Amino acid sequence: MVRLWFLLFSLLFVSIASSQNGVISFRENLLLKSNINTQNESFSIQNNNQSVLVNANNTYRLEVAANYKFLGLKIGFSPSSRTSDFKSKFLNYQLNIFLKQWIQSIEYRKVQGFYQENNAELLAQFPNLKTTSWMGTTSYVLNNNFSLKHLTHLNEWQRETAGSFVPTLTYGFNRLSNTINNQKVAENSFDLSFAPAYNYTWAFKNHWFISSSISPALGVRFTTEKLNETTNKDTFVTRALGLTLQFGYTSETISAGASFNFDSNAINKNLTQSMVNDKSYASLYFGYRFTPPNFLKHTVESIEDRLKL
Repeated sequence: MVRLWFLLFSLLFVSIASSQNGVISFRENLLLKSNINTQNESFSIQNNNQSVLVNANNTYRLEVAANYKFLGLKIGFSPSSRTSDFKSKFLNYQLNIFLKQWIQSIEYRKVQGFYQENNAELLAQFPNLKTTSWMGTTSYVLNNNFSLKHLTHLNEWQRETAGSFVPTLTYGFNRLSNTINNQKVAENSFDLSFAPAYNYTWAFKNHWFISSSISPALGVRFTTEKLNETTNKDTFVTRALGLTLQFGYTSETISAGASFNFDSNAINKNLTQSMVNDKSYASLYFGYRFTPPNFLKHTVESIEDRLKL
């Protein structure tokens, strides 16, 4: 772990010293993006002093997004699996704000209906188990010649090879609730974590690129669990590691590509107990840019003038 942090801070100085300049902005164009991925909602719950891994019954997620100037909006949902009678519900809204090298995201997410299985055998269903989250993410790109928006929001085009250290602060509130024997059980948690992520993009043959990233994170979680008149409070140390490999094609009008992601999340209590959840998923995306309609252009420009952006 010490070597990993040393490597990240070494890459920090390399990214700051970079002298390339090849980022094209598309902030004057309206971008429409669609995305499909195999990411699934899963987490560990405590049952009779044992950790139980439960999953939402979703085969894939669909997302649509629109970005223009300094604003972006994304809506996501997930159809339930057709191979099972057990249904899950997933809904997600995300607002993105782009201010120079800053990216600010505010997200609302709701998932209901989980199950537990072992070797494809259904062991238990939790139809009333629900998670509701309000999350925020603040990221800053240190190298002006590297574009995170090129990879995540498609409203820029990085035409030259470059990398950057991207410190990211994540924070938010999550509510986990369930009904057991006609009794309401709820756990509220506040999460705060910091990730000194590093991204690198190789640009080649004018329009093509390959990008990779590593994002270790360390944080803290404060929880309050309520059952009838009983309230229990706990504090946990959280650890996470994210790895991404992405490749794609970018031109003046379209962006398309695929990414492969691995996420590992662990929660420690008093540094003696640990719950680890590892998962990987793939994603396909397509984006199209065009001239925005006049009513949208005038509305957003008036907001920019008032806020002096």
